[in-house]
Amino acid sequence: MTGDGTILAGTVVLIGGRAQREFTVLHQLGYRILHLDRRVPLHCMPWADVPVDVDVDDWELVFKVVRDQLDGVAPAAVLTHVEPRIPLMAHLAGRLLADPRGLSLEAAWNCHDKWRTRNRLREAGIAVPAFGLADDADDAARIAADIGLPVVVKPRDGAGAFGVRHCLTPQEVRQAASAVLAEAGSGTQPGVLVEEYVDGPEYAVQTLTQHGRTRLLSVFRQHMTEPPVFVETGYEHPSGLGTGDEAALGDLVASALATLGVSDWVSHTQVRRGPDGFRIVEVNARRPGGRLVEMTAAVSGVDMTRAVSQLALGLAVSAERPQATHALYSSVVFDEPGFVTYHTGIDVSDLVQATAPIVEIEVAPGEPVLPADHPEGGVYGRIVVFGHAAADVADGVRRIRQALGLRVNRLDGLACQESDSREFKSCC
Repeated sequence: MTGDGTILAGTVVLIGGRAQREFTVLHQLGYRILHLDRRVPLHCMPWADVPVDVDVDDWELVFKVVRDQLDGVAPAAVLTHVEPRIPLMAHLAGRLLADPRGLSLEAAWNCHDKWRTRNRLREAGIAVPAFGLADDADDAARIAADIGLPVVVKPRDGAGAFGVRHCLTPQEVRQAASAVLAEAGSGTQPGVLVEEYVDGPEYAVQTLTQHGRTRLLSVFRQHMTEPPVFVETGYEHPSGLGTGDEAALGDLVASALATLGVSDWVSHTQVRRGPDGFRIVEVNARRPGGRLVEMTAAVSGVDMTRAVSQLALGLAVSAERPQATHALYSSVVFDEPGFVTYHTGIDVSDLVQATAPIVEIEVAPGEPVLPADHPEGGVYGRIVVFGHAAADVADGVRRIRQALGLRVNRLDGLACQESDSREFKSCC
């Protein structure tokens, strides 16, 4: 029973996680939380009813810990919002729940393992970039020559564009592949993916699949830094696609999800539009990162954090009235290293006329920052503005940036010490 007298409906096993919203939703639904992680962050401990440190790469150990913590009683659900833990979530749900709900283990692997994703989709006739799996740097260069340069080299699993690199030469391919293979740790899939670079606009597609039907929640036009690295610099809604093209995109994603076995779950899919049409780049069986959840909720009425929690619990998915027809997401990134300065305590409510904007900067004034193309750089925050016209949201972002006065002071000869406490280095 909670402090307000609410009777708890059971315990949800939550694997990983950093955002308070993930915990709050489950408590609002009336459940207690058994939180598992390799090392539960200190800031998460007050949000969990039972925080437990456990080696999350040891699936059998995790199963025994959950069984012991719950005295053999089945949990109400097993859930994660963290990409690397999605297969573990599905595995535990299959073993611990009498009637497993949500994502199956096969579907989890079909989405998490990019090599497997591409093979399943290609076999079904769904357009994906040309690709190959390399065991070493020389193998990667051979595959790149077969596909034709330029190519993209990326880890076989992972998220957020970490380790992803655009390569123009065989030497760049070897260097990128070597870096990915050197970073591979326990629990990662062997090999490195080499795939065709699809030159064209990219779209982030958020969906909700339930009872065999996929609902398109949002399509965002995605903006990124120029190659060789891919850092999300912003998103916009509407996407700029015509009604017919957006419907075709939705049908393509729905077909891909059905092929991969995703049912009664949410997804975040990235699609590129090349000269020969749309191609599926990534299928993520989870909600998106950054603040794309809030952006999707504003334009669709569906909170994907709440929705996936309800799906895992076997509850009806709730929805509210959309609050905006337009949204603009602007990432805080920098072009050069130095020490950031900006104004704090500004009242952003005076700078926009519609739904309250989101303004987050995940580095304090005076702290070091690195450029977007640096391996430890990336996204240092975000500004999201909602409204009912493109001009209004663009003006809102401009006014907020102007009020913040973000700037980087470069001090020559003084190296920035690398430290990273940010929740997101990338939005996706």
